[in-house]
Amino acid sequence: TARRGEVIFQRSCACHPHGEAGVGPALNNKPLPAFAVRFQVRHGLGSMPAFSRSQLPDPDLDDVIAYLAALRAHR
Repeated sequence: TARRGEVIFQRSCACHPHGEAGVGPALNNKPLPAFAVRFQVRHGLGSMPAFSRSQLPDPDLDDVIAYLAALRAHR
């Protein structure tokens, strides 16, 4: 799941390269619970755009969340 999430993340979340800061802020140092990540992805916040279910289906978002958790675990 996390490996698949990494592929989806690289394709859809390029402004956070490998979870680090880029155009967007670093994500791999933020211990947000899954529901908060899901809310932010679906609704956007600040300069982050919202991603609809057609752009990022729920199973793909679940995999991205698993990838972010794996990044935090290896810090």
